[in-house]
Amino acid sequence: MSKVIDNARASIRLILFFLLSFFTVISVACGNIFFRFIQPSLIVKWKNQIITIWASSTANILGLNISSKGSPPQPPFFLVSNHLSYMDVVPLWYFMDGTFIAKSEVASWPFFGWGTRILGVLFINRKLQGDVRRMNNRIGEIISDSEGLILFPEGTSSKGETVLAFNSSLLNYPAKKEMPVSCAAISYRSSDTNRPAYSHVCWWGEMDFLPHFWELLKIRQIDVTIRFGDKHIDNDRKELSRQLHDKVSQLFVPVADSYS
Repeated sequence: MSKVIDNARASIRLILFFLLSFFTVISVACGNIFFRFIQPSLIVKWKNQIITIWASSTANILGLNISSKGSPPQPPFFLVSNHLSYMDVVPLWYFMDGTFIAKSEVASWPFFGWGTRILGVLFINRKLQGDVRRMNNRIGEIISDSEGLILFPEGTSSKGETVLAFNSSLLNYPAKKEMPVSCAAISYRSSDTNRPAYSHVCWWGEMDFLPHFWELLKIRQIDVTIRFGDKHIDNDRKELSRQLHDKVSQLFVPVADSYS
């Protein structure tokens, strides 16, 4: 009986999530076209309003109980966070008006690649030095009084035992500008002992996306905590990276399920 309930829950959530995400992308796309002719400065504000509604609605649909400690930064900001799952964007967008830098592979995902591109997510191939330079230049164009930038300097997601080493290459912009960089740490806990967070919420290794997402949809409730820390300034990107890694590691609460 429990399997029937789990599958029914996942099916309903999948349909609602897809419809919500589809109409979110369409709403942002229409706003991009409309405001481009009326008042271009409203494009980002419109997008942020729609995405905030999407994040809140997604949390309700997927059973995410989101809480925070500390104060999220207001635009313009540059924030770094640990990275555990494709779900990380939900709590971050829930609290902040900003866009993300994502690995180039995401752009090729069915629907998600197209959707995230419409929503203003930036894509980078970290293996290409020229693309890193391009993105550092692009960062200055993105950050404004209406929008900040969110970076996952680990470069990949993990199962939440610790914070992985930071890549400092994309911290070149805030280091050169001596711009304060905010930080945050995300942690998850699953209400389902048979589907612990480290394996069913965190997405890492060679896990396939669709089977993983289907199992995540079966979890009744997922507790999400995001802890915001102090801002850091340094004109040396590697030293800035070290300071931020130390702070995020202090803020981070390991995904407890990984030790059970």
